[in-house]
Amino acid sequence: MAEDLMDKVFSFFSGDGMSDEKQKMLKQIAKELSHCKYAKFFRLRTEEADPSFFSFLFSMYRLTYPIKKFFLDNKKVNLLKHFIIESCFDINIKETIDRLDYAALDDKAKTMPGEQLIDEIQTDINTLLTQFDQNKIYTANRRYEMAATLAQFVTYNFYGFFKKFDPHFSDGSFLVEPRFPAAKLILIINEMETFLTVTQPLKPEDDWAGLLNIMRMCEGQELVNIEQFITMITMIREIHSTKVVELMVQYTLRNPVWQWKHVAFHESIGEEWLEEKKAEANSYVQRLNDEKKTGQINALTKQIFEATDLVRLENYTVQFSEQYRKRNLEFYAYAEGLNYLKAFLDDYVTKEIKELCDILIIRGQWTNSALSREMSEALHGLLEITEPILTMDEALSEDGSDGSRLRTSMLRVDRDPTQGRYVNSIVSKNNDIALDIINHAAQDLIIIGKHMKSLIEDVQKKHPELLINWRELTMVSKDPLPQRMVNDFKRINYFIQLMHLCTQ
Repeated sequence: MAEDLMDKVFSFFSGDGMSDEKQKMLKQIAKELSHCKYAKFFRLRTEEADPSFFSFLFSMYRLTYPIKKFFLDNKKVNLLKHFIIESCFDINIKETIDRLDYAALDDKAKTMPGEQLIDEIQTDINTLLTQFDQNKIYTANRRYEMAATLAQFVTYNFYGFFKKFDPHFSDGSFLVEPRFPAAKLILIINEMETFLTVTQPLKPEDDWAGLLNIMRMCEGQELVNIEQFITMITMIREIHSTKVVELMVQYTLRNPVWQWKHVAFHESIGEEWLEEKKAEANSYVQRLNDEKKTGQINALTKQIFEATDLVRLENYTVQFSEQYRKRNLEFYAYAEGLNYLKAFLDDYVTKEIKELCDILIIRGQWTNSALSREMSEALHGLLEITEPILTMDEALSEDGSDGSRLRTSMLRVDRDPTQGRYVNSIVSKNNDIALDIINHAAQDLIIIGKHMKSLIEDVQKKHPELLINWRELTMVSKDPLPQRMVNDFKRINYFIQLMHLCTQ
């Protein structure tokens, strides 16, 4: 009887340009459909989806609707990710994480030297990397992949599907099950393809009970009956195994090789979580290092400068740099160092150090003129540095060549991301200039400091070897020359250390 029916159904194919092979394949599809366990889903003669198929879809929609609402809440999804990671913890991991908590680290910082605390943090990071191993990473990733497949399934547009055939259908209303008519399958081909795609990754053998229990903790109540959910997943898998829906579409389209789109999920929340924990710990280490660096800078500035107001630049400053930093753009990386350099040039190099060097270089009778010439060239190099500092700072003013362009780009940067790259290029160029100025000044100061140290040693000798007129030089110095050289050497040495810290 069934064979007769199929013969009649295919009788109209002949003469339609369809090859014998294709007719044979479609006839086989019709045969498989008629013998399939879920044959009732499809009316072969009229090529319609049976109301029983829509009832099946509606049962899934009703069962998973609370889960759909869960996944539409981003806060709950983020909480789920957190709970999935936590579900992979053991007692040792929890203890390590507790030790890396900022509050715990702050308590330790009150009583523990910074270097020791940094060592402990690094040890705990390495420990965590060992404890949260590849097995735990795989478990976390797999659970979140399951969550992703579930989210894809429950957010399938059931509502739009049903609305096509029942204009009065209301989303989330389950008091009465709608009565769906049979529908031409050709009208819902796209929906059928999507249905196959979103249901294909759902596997009964996966730990759905574990995932749903984690979701229950996030929600505060059970979202779905686990047994009913597993039964539904099992039926979905069986439908995929029979290929009933795929065959329905192939038959309707007269396309025996039609395929739906497969989607695979590859989540990496385990690796991402580890990177976040490392970043948090490293951020705390950076904070400790910054605090240490700031303390060292403050101590050195007190040793170097007598003045308390050290602001000498107007535009290349830490204050002006904040507008770039807040937008995650390049900022004035060497503003603090360049400002200190300008203050040191103003307060000491052009006054005390130049005056002392003039006594030593011009009035001093050197046994080796090459040494005096090297010291003289270094001093002149320092004295010439003020001009490029002021030139760069002026260029960054509102009316300057760089400052005007920066101001214009910053007005547009929120609307046009390409302006950010333009800002970065200008700021980076000026950072390179600033670093070059600082490095040249530091090299000149190192040369002066090296010779100053040699001269300090020389003046203390019974028979000096570098200068032969120390007595005469002492007479022209306003302060005792040996102590004056020692004081200036210390100040130069401290300042070189300061520049090193400001350019790290």
